[in-house]
Amino acid sequence: MIAALILAHAFLAPRQDGTFWKKTLLNMPPKSSTALMYQGPVDPIEPPKLSPKKFGVDKIAWEFPWMVEGFSQTSEQGFQKCFRVFSQDNRGDKVSQVSQMLLRLWDFNYKNLRLVHSPKYNGGLVEVYLCFGGKAGGEQLFGVDTGMNLTTHRPVDVQVNTIYIYDMPSFTDPVEMAREVAHEYGHATLPPIGGYKAPEDWADGYLGEKLYLKWARDGLANGTLVSPDVMGVTTEALDRWVSTNVDPLIEKALITKPTPELLSDSSAEGMNSFIGLALSIDQVLGHAVFARSIKMNGSYDAKDYLAAAVLAVEEPDNIVLNIPKNLIGKYIWIPLGTGKLKGTTWNKHDPSGWVQILAKSGEISISNLH
Repeated sequence: MIAALILAHAFLAPRQDGTFWKKTLLNMPPKSSTALMYQGPVDPIEPPKLSPKKFGVDKIAWEFPWMVEGFSQTSEQGFQKCFRVFSQDNRGDKVSQVSQMLLRLWDFNYKNLRLVHSPKYNGGLVEVYLCFGGKAGGEQLFGVDTGMNLTTHRPVDVQVNTIYIYDMPSFTDPVEMAREVAHEYGHATLPPIGGYKAPEDWADGYLGEKLYLKWARDGLANGTLVSPDVMGVTTEALDRWVSTNVDPLIEKALITKPTPELLSDSSAEGMNSFIGLALSIDQVLGHAVFARSIKMNGSYDAKDYLAAAVLAVEEPDNIVLNIPKNLIGKYIWIPLGTGKLKGTTWNKHDPSGWVQILAKSGEISISNLH
């Protein structure tokens, strides 16, 4: 187990090339299995980093002279680079703020989902480009960049996992900043579910923003995170966002019978049905079951998630349900499969392995005989 970092600590360190780099170690909860840090030169890099994406009619790469690298450490290995964040401008130090939030999102993925960056893309790097220009918003792209073969010292093509955030001068509202970073990181790292026509083709971005910001809200509330970890957003503001954008989806998913037809809807309503269902699994059955369910989906089709959730709930020996207080006394739908209920009974049983149960007060659990 890695010793917890009691206080965030930033310091300057000289390097062999004569440049100075600022290194920041992030606060970690007691007995954390991970440690997080970011570092970068205090002066612009020379030459500037060129974006893999080419812009405009002339297909010109944009230059990014500011850089911060993010590192994560687990109990199994030392610090490993997992992010590089480039910026065209350093006013407001957004490059460090985005790096800090991304590291917290990496930590969510690792601890809650047992998910790490795919080594297929530049050895596990997610690279972020903070752009002065462009239309406000962001996008995530898998592409190709130019790297260097360390043996031959010749340029080689490298597959990259990139995030672009545009019009950084407009990037000022803390909640919107946190939402944008979480959305694009969801695209970059969560298993993809697609086939939608609205609001966009893939659901992993909207799932990411709602999942990560709910976890961030909980972290701010219990003191394991602080406002700078989430782009400076306050607990109250993030709680309002979650109450408006996350909690209603969870409630609707729990009281509505999930069907393949509901999840196959390619509209925004269909995407929200899938996202609400996924969020409800995490809420009621816990991170471990949710993590297994999204990894076991087996396809890009949301309707397959019904069977994946059943398979995931059948794995643990015992699961204690965490039912939202506002649903106590109501009937809700959960995956059960071959498991046995304790603390309540089911009202309706679907051949798919989902059941409607009465959400009573007191402990309700599912046990599996293995």
